[in-house]
Amino acid sequence: MPEIIIRKVEGQEMLDLLFRLDNYAFSPTPPFPNREEWEGRVQTRIGPQYYALFEDGQGVAIAACPTLTQNARGAIFKMAGVADVSTHPGARRKGYIRMLMRACFREMQAQGYVLSSLYPFRESFYERLGYVTFAQSQQAIFQAADLRPLLKKDLGGEMELVLIGEGYATYLGYVRQMQTGTHGMGVFIDPQTESAQANRAWLLLAKSGGETIGLMSYTIKGDEMMNYTFQATRFYHRTAQAKYLLLEWIARHVDQAGNARLWLPAYEQPNTWLADLRPKIEPVFVAPMGRVLDVSGINGMETGPGNFCAQIVDPDCPWNNGTWKFESDSGKLTISPAQSADCTLTIQGLSALIYGVNDPADFAIRGWGNPTPELVTTLREIFPPKLPYLHEYY
Repeated sequence: MPEIIIRKVEGQEMLDLLFRLDNYAFSPTPPFPNREEWEGRVQTRIGPQYYALFEDGQGVAIAACPTLTQNARGAIFKMAGVADVSTHPGARRKGYIRMLMRACFREMQAQGYVLSSLYPFRESFYERLGYVTFAQSQQAIFQAADLRPLLKKDLGGEMELVLIGEGYATYLGYVRQMQTGTHGMGVFIDPQTESAQANRAWLLLAKSGGETIGLMSYTIKGDEMMNYTFQATRFYHRTAQAKYLLLEWIARHVDQAGNARLWLPAYEQPNTWLADLRPKIEPVFVAPMGRVLDVSGINGMETGPGNFCAQIVDPDCPWNNGTWKFESDSGKLTISPAQSADCTLTIQGLSALIYGVNDPADFAIRGWGNPTPELVTTLREIFPPKLPYLHEYY
């Protein structure tokens, strides 16, 4: 039997392992990307913790844990991301990633992280590790000329255009304020200031009375002059005025950019913004997933009336196993140990309730629990459906 050791890796050791394993797993090879440029990008990341699995002294698997906060039903919790999960092909199909993920869970739970979210390479793989799928963010694709009617409207307000590095403090302040009212929104704990200084995007600020009421980060790219693509990866607005100011700005590029692509949260309805807009909707990247990392730590979120007791089953985070009482106290969730259970819920079932992404009537079919029809009604009242939006990409 090989000797298996899992430990945190840093510095040059981390870079050597990540370069070899992550690029092999997620990039077309050979050749590998330019090492100096790649290291420059990785070293601008602030906050991730890296853990590696060693087989007989050789590093064969690695995972990163970016550190974030996340809004879950109105409360802000520490959230451990998961990224760069990769294994040497000779070490695959041995259960090493599950071992590595369990070690990451232990480390992050010990540091006070309560939730975890990731972007999966395959949903079913991470579902087996306790994660549930969020609604897919969307990409609205339309002709910039479709926004031309907005050029005739007096929308008031002011617009300020800067490079993302120049406006990063304003961007971060807006995003952190937005997080307080956006379910599922994760924001890096450590500001990614150095990465922003690469200035790989424009930042447009929509303002009213000097206050930033909306923002859009975008690029203009393509091969055909005067028919470029206007791509906005962030399109956030606090008011209707802000939304239409941002759209009107896109319309100003009608003779420069033929089409526009806007990355939007699932809760946006771009087909209703303007007559004849008719955007084509496509997915953005892959749908993120989330799971509860520490059941005892999710107190305080906003819930509807009611209470229930559940036996929680979590083979990958054993500290969650047991019987817990979930009760809405003055509209806030409180959790305490219980002696008897009204039902059994897997960690997937509980995570689906917390994030609001699956109806509890589905749990029996999904293998996530056995609530009775009466309890299903109670669960719906305590945890109404939600559309979580993760925001950060990692």
